[in-house]
Amino acid sequence: MRTSYVLGICLFLLLPGFLSGQEKQSRQGSQPAQTTTSSKETSSAPASPHQLVITPEQKALKNPVKFTDESVEKGKKLFATQCAMCHGQTGNGKGDLAEVMHVNPPDFTKPATLANRTDGELFTIIDSGTGSMPGEAKRLKENQAWDLVNFLRTLEGKTPAKAAGKSGGAAN
Repeated sequence: MRTSYVLGICLFLLLPGFLSGQEKQSRQGSQPAQTTTSSKETSSAPASPHQLVITPEQKALKNPVKFTDESVEKGKKLFATQCAMCHGQTGNGKGDLAEVMHVNPPDFTKPATLANRTDGELFTIIDSGTGSMPGEAKRLKENQAWDLVNFLRTLEGKTPAKAAGKSGGAAN
């Protein structure tokens, strides 16, 4: 009973994001991400609900938040409260809400899922959303979205630097 109640509230809270997700533009003032793909992109990348046409400017965005334990921990907390309902607690794409809504989020625990994505692409997807995922631009501060990008990098196996200020080994 409680699970049904929580899922109902989540659906209610996510509905406005789904309705306005296509209209959002990235914070960088670039053209918004679109949910169509070219034949070139389709053949070079695995199929997923996050195949977007992302501008070269968006793809080239550099993560201003250092890849540290502290940033990853912040991203992990955000993931647990903002993303896990669809993407699963471990990032495996098997969240409770995804099943109810009949969507198939990507499995971030598979290294190939994020391997060909730049930090700028991940930020744009988080910020602008996709056809099935609402954008977070209005709900998260920019540095929080970058913390999420840093957390996602740990799911693919990258190790952050200690919070002492060293720059980590995240691929951009």
